[in-house]
Amino acid sequence: MTKKLILAIAFLYSGYLAAQIKVNMVLSGRPPASLTEWANRKDVLTFIMGESGGQRFDVKLKTEIKTLDGTVVGATNLNTARPFSPLPAGSTILGALDVLPLENIVFTGKYLSAMQKTGKLPADNYMLCVQLLRVPDYAPASDPVCKNFYLTAYQLPILMIPANEQELNAKVAQTAITFRWTPVVPASSTPVTYHLQVFEILENQKDVQALRSNQPLLDKNIIGATQFIWQPQLGMLAYRNEKDSLTTLQEKESDGNVKGKKFVWTIQTLDNSGQPLNPAEGNGESRSEPHVFYVK
Repeated sequence: MTKKLILAIAFLYSGYLAAQIKVNMVLSGRPPASLTEWANRKDVLTFIMGESGGQRFDVKLKTEIKTLDGTVVGATNLNTARPFSPLPAGSTILGALDVLPLENIVFTGKYLSAMQKTGKLPADNYMLCVQLLRVPDYAPASDPVCKNFYLTAYQLPILMIPANEQELNAKVAQTAITFRWTPVVPASSTPVTYHLQVFEILENQKDVQALRSNQPLLDKNIIGATQFIWQPQLGMLAYRNEKDSLTTLQEKESDGNVKGKKFVWTIQTLDNSGQPLNPAEGNGESRSEPHVFYVK
């Protein structure tokens, strides 16, 4: 009986080994921050299932995203996951759309909130693990394969010209105002869009209030470049006093109480899909610290 039992166990174990599929995965160490973009980039993720040893059975992919301490932040819902049929002889090659179908990945906690708001996980080091499970009993059909990846945190642009609280000459400003800022660091793998906006700060109005409630005088998307020359062609009027009445600069110069016009400008940095590049900064909008300037 003992010999027969040993033979039976050996037979079952050999069958289990034969059923195991060799898998391999190639993952970019610094993939795009937006997980939705992975499916559009063939160079980001490739998953290879080896031949199934002549056997025919379906499998599902158990995909997990983990932090480096092993905490699972997102995992496949196996009940609704799509089954695959490995080739009996030959390899099956899958991409990010198959391995990481976002509509079927369940995220948790702050990672769920980040994905719902921006389609991105917080900048950090992560691990992607994939294992094949047999259908319908979910017995392991392969060893898990894991690869590390890093989602970059970008330093948003710093506004340079006009500098904060800088005073511009009215005659020059009516013709052209030059805006200049630093690029994002590190450089993005895809072109970024700098959304430049300029708002007038009205009499007795706070800077933030103008930024949030006024219509922008300038609203421009600049792709790649870090400078823009604005030709406002505006009549630069100065405030007479604390009331809302206006007067011309010439009239104000005559009474020696020139207050000038006040503006606030800011840069919002967007990725190539129009989403905030670094949603962890700028109130979730990837908006650089605004600067105020005067025209006097």
